[in-house]
Amino acid sequence: IYAINGTNVLVNDTKGIQYLHETKELLIEAFNEVCKRGPLAEEPLMSVMVRLVDAKLHEDAIHRGPAQTIPAMRNAVKGALVRANTAVMEPMQKMHVSVPNDWLEKVTREITQRRGEIEDMPSDGEITTVIGKVPVAETFGFSNDIRAASQGRAVWNSENCGFEEVPRSLFEKVVGEIRQRKGLKPEIPSESYYAD
Repeated sequence: IYAINGTNVLVNDTKGIQYLHETKELLIEAFNEVCKRGPLAEEPLMSVMVRLVDAKLHEDAIHRGPAQTIPAMRNAVKGALVRANTAVMEPMQKMHVSVPNDWLEKVTREITQRRGEIEDMPSDGEITTVIGKVPVAETFGFSNDIRAASQGRAVWNSENCGFEEVPRSLFEKVVGEIRQRKGLKPEIPSESYYAD
């Protein structure tokens, strides 16, 4: 193992590569850069293992410096991640919405229209508590919409509950929106974009 960055690992699986030990710190620096800003939307990486299996290094030390090694390693890792069909994780919130039964249908509709998933609906007389998970990106405007749907009778709270993979059907849309928000081109770079 060359490096660990959060839940990401860089492993050296090479055998007998000359001068590799001289570039180890540069390879780790490039790996750490990619961990902070991945190839899809310049978002941090999670749970990635990069295996270095081969390398060709110039025999002249002047051609193995940071200006050559870091971009080569960075582009190789980013290209491999694009080729691997990397997933995008999105933060989720657990919602607890208590509402009079007369407004239950409208409240559940508000949650499901936001790609939410209803997990439970315990009832206590005239009040039902809707418990569900909703992507954080879909919660903007939820407060106003839930008040309108229940005529102000719903009481709700939320808490972070981890991350889930963005559905493949929404992958390009979500990544494109993140890229645009960051001032990047909305198109996801291809593997060839990172080829030297």
